[in-house]
Amino acid sequence: MKTVFISLLIFLNFFSCQTDKYKLIDNDGIKSAFITNSSPTFKGYYYMGTDANFHYFESRWDFQKDRFFKLQKTDLKVIKPFYFKQKELRIDLHASTNINFGENEFYTLNILEN
Repeated sequence: MKTVFISLLIFLNFFSCQTDKYKLIDNDGIKSAFITNSSPTFKGYYYMGTDANFHYFESRWDFQKDRFFKLQKTDLKVIKPFYFKQKELRIDLHASTNINFGENEFYTLNILEN
């Protein structure tokens, strides 16, 4: 029993450290969270998963620092959420796949197929 408790503490500590780097985007920043970016060094937006309160995202770049941000679950409806770091999905405002990822009052996001 003691081993299970210690393992649980280690897991919770690891998960907490993983999510600390994600900056909360407030209501003022939601409109520009997923802007169209035509820079050749921009790799894309990635959905990293969801926990009890937030959806986690990364914007990735070739030669710039990646950006880590999170949105409150109430600020974006995700069609099929999954647990944080279980996998990742590349998403986009203008994906031609028409596979709906999620939406809010400002935009609809689609899944990009690799």
